[in-house]
Amino acid sequence: MSKSESILPGAGPFFFEGNNIGILMIHGGGGGTCADLKPLAEALHKLGGYTMSVPLLPGYGTSPEILRTTTVAEWKNKIEQEYARLKQKCDKLFMGGHSMGGLLTLITAREKELDGIFLISTPIDFGSKIITYFAPILNLFIKYHSVEFEKLKKESGGKWVGYEKIPINIVGKLKKLKKEMKKALPGITVPVLLMQGRQDSVIDKNSMDFIYNKIGSQYRKKIWLENNDHPILESPDQDLIVKNINEFLKTFSQKMK
Repeated sequence: MSKSESILPGAGPFFFEGNNIGILMIHGGGGGTCADLKPLAEALHKLGGYTMSVPLLPGYGTSPEILRTTTVAEWKNKIEQEYARLKQKCDKLFMGGHSMGGLLTLITAREKELDGIFLISTPIDFGSKIITYFAPILNLFIKYHSVEFEKLKKESGGKWVGYEKIPINIVGKLKKLKKEMKKALPGITVPVLLMQGRQDSVIDKNSMDFIYNKIGSQYRKKIWLENNDHPILESPDQDLIVKNINEFLKTFSQKMK
């Protein structure tokens, strides 16, 4: 299949023109798309007038077959392009991510100039390690793993846009990102806001605490989202997430670089 295959309706990307404070937000890697972050981006844009960019990572919002052949380097290149785009337009630049998007945010924060980062449900590992351990063997026989497509659709009121299956080899790409993220943590010095769902059934329960304790940032704040599982779309803690991110952005957009 061609990598130019058409994008699923509603998958994104999304860009909201605003003021000189730019926000780059990266979606997760579990088969979803920019649709997961659209309500959050819209709420922040409305509250603070920020310039919001939510790029669709290569391989997502097209087909699982395309995702299977997409590389980590392609994801990073897309983020670099959006970073450069916002850097030209904005005086201040923040970045945030959900799940795998949080891993990519941390890696970028070690390499690029940012005024602050925010992380939602960023994993150091996943709750169930069976697939992680056996993925290389499974990949020889089973190319894809099913996604709770109908459940995600129902819980989000039909707003979720993504795949019914994802390639098993995504596990190897996530392992690579997790390793790179952990190595980067001590060298990250920008302010960081961390959030994790208390009910998260997908990632290691110690993920937020691990990042909080290992990151080199002088300012770091962590918040438990008491009612939230892993998905971010239609989160029961949406108002709390928006409030805390907006306060974080207001605080550090007013500080001098």
